[in-house]
Amino acid sequence: MCGRFNAVSDPLMRLVNIITGEDLVVEDRLNCAPTEDVSVLLKTRAGEWTVRDMRWWLVPWWSDTPAPKRTMFNARSEGLAKSRAFRDPFERRRCVVLASGYYEWVTVNGVKIPNYIAPADDPGFAFAGLWDRWKGDDQVINSCTIITAAAPEGMDEIHNRMPVALTPEQVERWIDNRTDRAELSAMLAPELRMRVSVTPMSTYVNNSRNKGEACLDAVGESRILH
Repeated sequence: MCGRFNAVSDPLMRLVNIITGEDLVVEDRLNCAPTEDVSVLLKTRAGEWTVRDMRWWLVPWWSDTPAPKRTMFNARSEGLAKSRAFRDPFERRRCVVLASGYYEWVTVNGVKIPNYIAPADDPGFAFAGLWDRWKGDDQVINSCTIITAAAPEGMDEIHNRMPVALTPEQVERWIDNRTDRAELSAMLAPELRMRVSVTPMSTYVNNSRNKGEACLDAVGESRILH
């Protein structure tokens, strides 16, 4: 599961440059929660790379409401092709959600401590995502979801699910609508493709309304998983 993450501008702009060769702007967002805007990398119909703000809670184009009650900020990789909500975006509206790291919580002596999972050697995560566009009478909503897979050994001690993180080399193939289903499925395999650090953080981040620099405060030593 991925229910909270952050985005630090400078490292993520380096990641975007590695992927695209272009200098695109990514905003600081130090405590991203579902239904808030997040930075999404995709290509326009003209084939140009762009970073766009999208609501992190996918609203299918056919939804009767712009605020579906079903949980839509994560999409399980195993069911994408069968899900009414995710099937169409999986076929033709794939994207990457840009993140510096994400949070999972553990309870220690009755206190929920956020663990921050981030790349140990890379400037950020390129999470496999889907997006859709909902049109109402007086508004248009571009929204997205992050795809999750079963956590492999080592990561499963933190949570039994994890967001699918693509390598920079995989991103263009992921977004390309010509990529076949077998290749897409291979990208969604439950595996850890990079070393990650796991760091206990300040409980300041527990409240999603807190957006300050204290979201980056560590309260313990990092450990490395790979």
